[in-house]
Amino acid sequence: MTGNKIICPGCHLHLADEQLAPSDRYNASGECLDLFQQLSARTFALEHPDFHHQLAIDAYSAQHAGGIAKGITTAYALIGLYLALELRYTGRQVQHIHSIIPKQQWGPITPPGQPAAITVQEVLKAGTNDALYAAIRKWAKSVWDSWALHHEWVKEKASPFVEQKA
Repeated sequence: MTGNKIICPGCHLHLADEQLAPSDRYNASGECLDLFQQLSARTFALEHPDFHHQLAIDAYSAQHAGGIAKGITTAYALIGLYLALELRYTGRQVQHIHSIIPKQQWGPITPPGQPAAITVQEVLKAGTNDALYAAIRKWAKSVWDSWALHHEWVKEKASPFVEQKA
């Protein structure tokens, strides 16, 4: 560690600069991506029937849109957040919808000017599994709310698949 700070380009989180390579998938510093990987390992290992892991993926993806992030990643993340938060789909149901949306070119989606205030770092502070689930939902809601200008577009794109919960 150099003692210097790095600012994640997606969520604007200030972290110690560990000289990690930036993400090649998300608009994220390597240091922020490392935190997400820690969260992913934790959520995936829990094997919760609601599959909260999917909500964490969608929250992180939407919060780290722009830059090198592909339009499809952002679109799927926003659709996932909509389904989970507004229509109460489980992570497994969201995952199913992601699998049936036809693969297509999604143009770039301009991220909000101000990212959500809650970041993956806050979520990782949760001690118990229940606290972790609550923190993921709070984070996801914060991210979804930050994309308010795109909500109608997301709902339109999701509408053909809404009844196909599986």
